[in-house]
Amino acid sequence: MKILMTGGTGFIGSQFIKQFQSDYKIHALVRDVNAGVGDAVKSYVYDGSIESIKVALNDVDIVLHLATYYTAVHRQEDIAPLIDANICFGANLLEAMKQTGVRRIVNIGTTWQKFGDRDHSYANLYAATKQAFQELLSYYTDAHQWSSLSLHLNDTYGKADHRKKIIQLLIETAKNESSLDMSPGSQRFETCHISDVLSAVQIALERVMSMVDTRNEEFSILTGDDTSLKELVGIIERVLGQPIKINWGARAYRDREVMTLPKQMYKTLPGWSKKVTIEDGIQELV
Repeated sequence: MKILMTGGTGFIGSQFIKQFQSDYKIHALVRDVNAGVGDAVKSYVYDGSIESIKVALNDVDIVLHLATYYTAVHRQEDIAPLIDANICFGANLLEAMKQTGVRRIVNIGTTWQKFGDRDHSYANLYAATKQAFQELLSYYTDAHQWSSLSLHLNDTYGKADHRKKIIQLLIETAKNESSLDMSPGSQRFETCHISDVLSAVQIALERVMSMVDTRNEEFSILTGDDTSLKELVGIIERVLGQPIKINWGARAYRDREVMTLPKQMYKTLPGWSKKVTIEDGIQELV
């Protein structure tokens, strides 16, 4: 299988390359020739044009679309990069696929696209732009008889993650014996270890490659094994064997904070199950 990957320098993309570079022929579409995706991967530079994507799509079997611009709470200066990365680049990718005859794609989205357990309701502008791309994907899939799958993730973590996610932040706070200002802590999320995320991505790729008809599917990897922020702190404290000093309520909830997860809005990706418990994943980070 020959894969064109976007977002190869991100956490999930870089770990996918590390794990599967000997199993698949992976090409990476990058914005910087010095992006550092590894010697086992051939890089193609995206210069803003559809033509540059078409070159990268030569002889490709399937696209893995991981690239994104993320911000939980946008500022005025975030609007242009959100639109450019999550919509304009995505539209160029889809048009290049159409012109080169590549008809299979796995798209990675977010469960924040179903805010409040509703379709067409978004936790933030980031989620709205991810849904906008998915609507474009629906059009191309229907109009040109593609096989596509959108996989929605919630929270991911693991070693080599430089995004300073909440689990790493809490572990650092404990080790430094410092304190951390937090919201009241009732918001819920479901963490998924990177090895389980990569397993889901592989299953999604194989599923789309096996499709023989036009299909546009959507799944999540939510299992119902979610925690509140307060519960997560308790789990980390038990693994570490020491308390974490949290100033609960020192910060307000964000506007449109995700308080519950939309598990009932999704089917779980067939053939996938979570293997790494949150306790084991935290112990690995420690």
